[in-house]
Amino acid sequence: MTCINTSPQFSQTAARSEHQSFSLLADGLRFDASAQFIALTLDLSQGIKTCLSLIHASHLAREESDDACPPMLNVADTEGLTRMAMAAAGVLSERAGSHIDILNTSHMKAGEQALFN
Repeated sequence: MTCINTSPQFSQTAARSEHQSFSLLADGLRFDASAQFIALTLDLSQGIKTCLSLIHASHLAREESDDACPPMLNVADTEGLTRMAMAAAGVLSERAGSHIDILNTSHMKAGEQALFN
């Protein structure tokens, strides 16, 4: 049986990472919820556009049935990209709904506070 050494010399403290994850946002905006949503919207919409472009091109190539220019994607891959685009649109829709709920709640609270002042 393997023994795991849990002595202090092997502490679980997080080491400073030299790697900085990619972000479209400036450092000052990385923790801003609205900016994060806008960046997510851009990223997902570009991904959806790419998926739909590949799907469209593959459908056109299948319709033309030109052996010299076969479809880029087979039927299974086309279906997979279609599902991925649908899932990405679903994520975007859910996030937008959450942001709207937060905005509406904040607006209602602000209105209630104005009534009591």
